[in-house]
Amino acid sequence: MADNKRTSEKVQVDNIEQISGQEREVSSSTIQNDAVSSPSGEDPAEKVPVATIMAIFFMGLSYVPAIPCGLVLPVGILAQIGQALNDMDNIGWIPGGWSVASAVSFAIAGGLSDIFGRRYVLIGGQVMVLIGAIIGATAHTTLIVACASTIIGFGAGMIFVSYPGITELLPNKYRGIGIGWTEFCINIPWAGFSVLIANELALNASWRWCYYIAIIYSVIVIVGTAIFYFPPSHPRHDYDKTRWQEFQELDFIGLALFTVGLTVFLVGLTYLGKSSYSVALVAATVTIGALVFIGGFVYDFTIPKNPIFPYHLFAMFKEFTVHLIILFIAGMIWQAVTTLAPQATLYMYTNKPIQIGITQIPCNLSGVIGGWILPSLVHKIKHVRQQIIFALIIQTVFTACYAAVIPGHKYAWMIFQMFGQCCFTWVTSLAYVASGLFVPQEELGVSAGLIGTFRSAGGSVGNAVFSTIATSIVNKQLGPRIAAAAIGAGYSPAGLEALIPAVIENAVGVPFAFAKTNASTAVIEATGHAFKETYAYAFRRVFLATIPFGIIGIIVAWFVKDPSSLLNNHIAIHQERDVLTGKRFKPGEKEQIEHRGENEVEKQG
Repeated sequence: MADNKRTSEKVQVDNIEQISGQEREVSSSTIQNDAVSSPSGEDPAEKVPVATIMAIFFMGLSYVPAIPCGLVLPVGILAQIGQALNDMDNIGWIPGGWSVASAVSFAIAGGLSDIFGRRYVLIGGQVMVLIGAIIGATAHTTLIVACASTIIGFGAGMIFVSYPGITELLPNKYRGIGIGWTEFCINIPWAGFSVLIANELALNASWRWCYYIAIIYSVIVIVGTAIFYFPPSHPRHDYDKTRWQEFQELDFIGLALFTVGLTVFLVGLTYLGKSSYSVALVAATVTIGALVFIGGFVYDFTIPKNPIFPYHLFAMFKEFTVHLIILFIAGMIWQAVTTLAPQATLYMYTNKPIQIGITQIPCNLSGVIGGWILPSLVHKIKHVRQQIIFALIIQTVFTACYAAVIPGHKYAWMIFQMFGQCCFTWVTSLAYVASGLFVPQEELGVSAGLIGTFRSAGGSVGNAVFSTIATSIVNKQLGPRIAAAAIGAGYSPAGLEALIPAVIENAVGVPFAFAKTNASTAVIEATGHAFKETYAYAFRRVFLATIPFGIIGIIVAWFVKDPSSLLNNHIAIHQERDVLTGKRFKPGEKEQIEHRGENEVEKQG
């Protein structure tokens, strides 16, 4: 009986593909060929069903507990969390665990969603985020919070299958609007005002409210997704196989090599970002992780019959692989500024948390411009390749311009970040839209997952590299510069051992830092100026060091294949429930499909 049912389902899908002039569940590459070869290259305009709109609504809302509540808000108050739990040594693992786990689960979840369908992978990610939020809300040690953050990060990577999930349900020309909705949910108001919101929660309620809010949102999106989201259960149309057969055919070796390699590599980079670390440990983990990670792709390209990362996908250089390179580079620059900009504001402008939050609002709201507004207009602007090139030029130029305005021009520092930082989310959204129009539909999940993995890995590399540049310069120059400024202002060299730590403490807002130094007002002003200039010098070197990487990204972007001609009315798939209930076909067609299926079953019986 079960075999007959599967046969009937397969016949239904086969017949759906044979219905002329109707929307068909076929690969994206076939669709693009049809569109290019047809006289008009345009499908009839079709109204997106309310159930599909609601499914997209809840998929976008899924990002709130996973990213703003699970990562951005806690990162804004890491010090407060560490102080509340009496452990400042391990707070770095709260964002570190999230980053590693999400980067690993990105591509794995995407590949699995191409086999088992996106519905249960997405719901599974939402449930993991809920579990992580509950653990975080009830944690009594920093390490438990870090574990909670890691669980949320892994769930976030699974939730990212909604990128292909959203785009494939919309007309091609509106895919940018769907991606933009996810960025809107992330940024308004959460990521856009993250430092302000997080500090208000910590001051007036509790840091645990970051996770309480995540719990509330998680319950809502799980229920909403379960009610409205019913994508194809077999994206590869392998209706003749049971779930157990699909599971047995998984590329377990490729998955293991990818997971272990990337995890070890990113953990090594996380250690590199700490104030003190073992050079041998970092070198070993980064090298071994990178080799195993690369080995996973070499294995998949040569040995398995059903690889999780097929070679032909990477062979689509202009259509897909080029976006991995661009996002890796753009992610390096973006993540470095995202991490270092609040520190730069603290060390050069103000040590008041609320004022730091206000100063960083333009930077935080940049995602609204690059991630929501501009991608939503992609079908109007078109010229996707030129948009990517222009965005990378803007990112490179404005990031370099930061060096010209620090530490003397606070408002320029604020506004320039809005332009420089908006470009990464802009390029990311365009990459999902552009690659999704060329990659075969049955591999859309793994392609989107790889994009997420490479942009996250690029961010981790950039954070480690540029943070190391800044730290090494500060460590070499801060003490000597403060000492020179103090002596120049008339301070006795004998008291420098107590003065230098006091200058640092005063800069970050510790009250009465100079109480035991007998430093005069002139000495305090001179050493404070030296402190700011030292950090300004270090950050200038960081911002200027991004220029070569930006230029490489611009050069690579010239090879992007422009998908503008494919931004049409075509919809890649429809919700399975709509197909099976006949809502997506003309009257009588569903009966015709079912009749053909019954005949086929009788023949095989």
